[in-house]
Amino acid sequence: MSFDTQAFYDELDRHFAAFDNAATEKFLLEALDNVENSVYLEGNCACCGDGDCNDKGEKELTPAEKDWIVSRSQGMIAILNELACFYRGVSRFDESMDAFARLKKEMEDCELTGTDNYALVTLNLAGAYRLMGKFDEALAAFDEAGSILAANGKNDPYSLSSLYNNKGLVYQDKRDYARAAEHFEKALELMPRTPENRAEVATSMNNLAMAAWNCGDKEKAVKVLDESLAIFKDLDGGMNPHYAGALNTRAIFAYNGGDYAGAAALFEQAVEKTKLIFGENREYAIGCRNCSAAWDKAGDAAKAADYAAKAAEAEKKLG
Repeated sequence: MSFDTQAFYDELDRHFAAFDNAATEKFLLEALDNVENSVYLEGNCACCGDGDCNDKGEKELTPAEKDWIVSRSQGMIAILNELACFYRGVSRFDESMDAFARLKKEMEDCELTGTDNYALVTLNLAGAYRLMGKFDEALAAFDEAGSILAANGKNDPYSLSSLYNNKGLVYQDKRDYARAAEHFEKALELMPRTPENRAEVATSMNNLAMAAWNCGDKEKAVKVLDESLAIFKDLDGGMNPHYAGALNTRAIFAYNGGDYAGAAALFEQAVEKTKLIFGENREYAIGCRNCSAAWDKAGDAAKAADYAAKAAEAEKKLG
């Protein structure tokens, strides 16, 4: 077996582009099964029937067998990382944690714990902890990843900006808005402004906008959010996964400013994008609750009831 990494990611990208979560999950699980249960079929020796033996009768791996083991492990790591992040995105956190546990064990067995890739996996795991509301675990995982990157000399602006941005989200969830704002400001200061990083820049701007608003600096919040929305509108045909978050932020500003109908319309846009990309995940359910509250304030009881029912249905599925 030789795992074709590029072919795997190309096919995965096609599934993501189709916004069919059921098909994406099926592809990932089948790919994992194929790699996990692959069998090396070449090279049997006469004395043990399974490869070559040394003079002590101990099995020695051939170069081909070693290549197969490495390729199998690389496949397992790539697929498990994508599967863990997929389940995180659709708010199936038990399955996400199971995949992360298997992924980290595979990497530990391969003695990869001090690598940049292990740090990336730990960052992804920290993001899952944050979404689950396990903030202490999230911060510990972010710090672990940061220590690995620092030990490897990865003090480049991109790596550090990503770390600051993600830690800022944890502090924002903990409602420590001043500390969150400091982290988002630092992330934006460090982040390279290249075409490839436009999504990261826009995401950090959205995060900073929310933190600034909660710190009472509404003028700055609106200015930064406008920049974020302008980037997202032209990015990926308006279908970047983080665009919904920026629309949601704008909706919150409108709601807090008393424009309930405007807020409801923006919440609806965010909900539609979230459902299309991630399905009826945790953010979708929260968005429906927001729509219900906004339409209720706007005086449309029917729409408020409809979105409340959608939220309840999604929450019931999520458990």
